[in-house]
Amino acid sequence: MRLLLLPVLLLPALLFASAAEAAVPIGHFQTWLPSSRTPMAFTSGGVTVEVAPLPCPAHPVGDGGCSGDGYNNQARVTVQATGVEPMSVTTDRQSGYARIAVVRFGRSDPRPGVIVESQSGGSAGALSMQFLVPSGAGYRVLPLPQTPDHPLQGQIADEPRDLSGDGYIDLTLEDGAFGNAFGCNACTPRPPRVFAVKQGRVVDESRDPALRPVFAADMARLEPRCLSTQTYRNGACAAYVADAARAGRFKAAWARMLAHYERGGAVWQPDKGRRFKDFPESLRAFLIRTGYWPH
Repeated sequence: MRLLLLPVLLLPALLFASAAEAAVPIGHFQTWLPSSRTPMAFTSGGVTVEVAPLPCPAHPVGDGGCSGDGYNNQARVTVQATGVEPMSVTTDRQSGYARIAVVRFGRSDPRPGVIVESQSGGSAGALSMQFLVPSGAGYRVLPLPQTPDHPLQGQIADEPRDLSGDGYIDLTLEDGAFGNAFGCNACTPRPPRVFAVKQGRVVDESRDPALRPVFAADMARLEPRCLSTQTYRNGACAAYVADAARAGRFKAAWARMLAHYERGGAVWQPDKGRRFKDFPESLRAFLIRTGYWPH
């Protein structure tokens, strides 16, 4: 009887070990939810990633889940590989979920790095990003370059590719500066912003002519709405013209916007200074402020 029971008793442990060592394709993001309250682990490209929820502190600070839900929204992410010093980082304490992927940032990189992305959720959720870049026998952490006036939103798609042909994968996010600028948050699409990790820096590649197809594709997505008779379309027109500036099609897109924007619709106004009377005047100032207006 003891011999018959032994495989059954071992089965849960074997299943746990299999799950803990699940192989994931390189570049494929894995999502961890704080509400699961359970650790997560996977291997990808020879790198092992372990995600463990942090315990609740005795006196919760901030808007984390400890005080309300009884569990911590924050996790510790540990990365390790053969011959490499392990590194641990923590996700944002207010995030509703975290996404982690092992990637090779550059074709000539000696080994893969890791992206740790965490968000508070929602259409305008705060985005936190950490890039674990190979450095010597370990990793160096690079933050995502963003400011309160020019935040980044969205999420990096699975299996990011080298879109420009320069040997580095391109990481596409959304320009959060457009949120609520021309009406409700959901009424204003965000144009893409494209980044790459090169020589130990996170570089905004959005102005690279080789990436114009990215913005041309987003123009095609937004054009029907901007050129329609829908109400609240000025936000779509703003993102459409911003895309055109990056795609090298600004003059034609501006002319189309002038013929189709919603008269009397939402207009962006700065906190201080001159007030604008119409959408084109407001949009021009906004695009200058956010760096899209062509020089």
